[in-house]
Amino acid sequence: MYLCNMMKRIIILSLICTVLALAIDARVIRPIRPRPEQDQPGKPPKLHSDNTLIILYDGKSGKKSLMKAVKKYGATVIYEYKTFDSIAIRLPEGKNVDEAKEYFEKVKGVIQVNYDRIMHLM
Repeated sequence: MYLCNMMKRIIILSLICTVLALAIDARVIRPIRPRPEQDQPGKPPKLHSDNTLIILYDGKSGKKSLMKAVKKYGATVIYEYKTFDSIAIRLPEGKNVDEAKEYFEKVKGVIQVNYDRIMHLM
């Protein structure tokens, strides 16, 4: 009799712990959504900066031609990454980020051009 009651308690306690663990897990792991302040009716949520690009270049031959192109385009280098050959640039006012991406992708020695993504920690 005592053993039967003890088993019932253990089963109930383990079920409660399982339900709590699943509830906590469901609250922690949520789908990534843009913040509400970014939502605008009729417009997709903003997922990247509209005036900054990150450009990866060939370290042996790409920096010189890239810096020339940045100056010619009127952009500003805002950060030079030391761990890998790349820079972050800010586009001049009035320039479209998609057109700028296409422009810099054609520069000799450029390996990759990326949007500066906006990430939100939950």
